[in-house]
Amino acid sequence: MGNTLGKIATFAFWVAAVINLITPFGAAAPWVTGIAIALLVAHAIECIVFRKHIQADPKVPAFQGYLLVLLFGVLHSGQWMNKSKA
Repeated sequence: MGNTLGKIATFAFWVAAVINLITPFGAAAPWVTGIAIALLVAHAIECIVFRKHIQADPKVPAFQGYLLVLLFGVLHSGQWMNKSKA
């Protein structure tokens, strides 16, 4: 349940960030944009780190896997971290 709520919250943030690009939120606009850029960079690094797992995942095509990691980050790639610990 927590993973789903986290994904909903993350998706809501991305929607807000895109809306902020179209219609800036005033004083909060630079903060939202800065956080979105930092999150995008962090998730892009995750895509590089987990590229073998993304490409080997039989459940989703590689393109969709990369997109999910870019959107949700560790909430999606966490499944591979849990498998490596077991």
